[in-house]
Amino acid sequence: MKLVTGRAAAVLTAALLLAAPGEAAADAKKLMLQGEALLARGDVDGALAAYSAAIKEIPRDPRPYYQRGVCQERKKATAAAIADYRQALKLKADFPEAHNNLGALLQEQGKLDEAVEHLKQAVRAKADYGEAWYNLGLALFDQKKFADAANAYKRAARLRPNDVDVRINLGGTLRQLDDLDGAILQLRMAVQLAPKDAMARHTYGALLAEKKLWKDAARELQEAVKLAPKNPRSWRQLGFVQAQGGEDAAAIASLKEAVKLEPKAAATRADLGQIYKKAGKLPLALEEYRAALKLDPKYTRAHLLMGMALAAQGSCKAAKASFTSFLAASKDAPAGTLEKLMKHCKKK
Repeated sequence: MKLVTGRAAAVLTAALLLAAPGEAAADAKKLMLQGEALLARGDVDGALAAYSAAIKEIPRDPRPYYQRGVCQERKKATAAAIADYRQALKLKADFPEAHNNLGALLQEQGKLDEAVEHLKQAVRAKADYGEAWYNLGLALFDQKKFADAANAYKRAARLRPNDVDVRINLGGTLRQLDDLDGAILQLRMAVQLAPKDAMARHTYGALLAEKKLWKDAARELQEAVKLAPKNPRSWRQLGFVQAQGGEDAAAIASLKEAVKLEPKAAATRADLGQIYKKAGKLPLALEEYRAALKLDPKYTRAHLLMGMALAAQGSCKAAKASFTSFLAASKDAPAGTLEKLMKHCKKK
């Protein structure tokens, strides 16, 4: 479980310029201050032009390259941003902000080994750099190095204790490490920090459901769908939790909402079918299973559920066909499985 939100590239002030010849330094400082002011006002193109002019004045200083890279990022010009960050690092190898921003962009591109190396250099150069620890956690998670990712997130959490994104991602990583209680603690803190954060509510609810705390889970997921009513995942999770808590009518309503928002999701149609079957509404259950299989003819779970519903209806021949389709896709099913499944069928 990884839950990623945006990051902000740090902006350096003109006061941090490296030493340069007098007149060039003075002109460059004016340009850097101009770029800083323009960027603060949201004039990214103007700021980019100012930093480009500063580079002409002081081409051996890394900071205008870095600042221009920040502008390029804001313009979604990723390749240009990467080029500027690399140039800044050629001029100053221990430049933590450039390592951080470059590493984060490389992580987004899936170049994980290089991303991790740059992010490690960022925190080596600046041990209290919370954003870099967070980005390092993201990259390590993508490498499936969950223990290392958790350690990086924990460092970020110590430096940024009120950062809800750090708490959410740390919780998700702890869940990957089978530390469910630790994950729940982090998500509880995230919800306390940001009670109107739909992702925090959804994830907290899903973790509470794993503990079978159905009422508490439903409460969190109901808040999630209030905050983000167009998120089909939250509606589907809410439906599951309501069904487990014995609220079949509410579960059906939630799953119908999920289907409305994501009509091509075969799994949601199958989930809805299961609740209908549980409620004794076999024709409606079969309708949902057929819809799921129309969307995904190779959906093995739907074949099995269809067979069970047909068996409960007493349609043994049709049930056998569904079970056979299920077993054809389940190549590791042991011998005699079909016979065991057919015992569910009671001819009427």
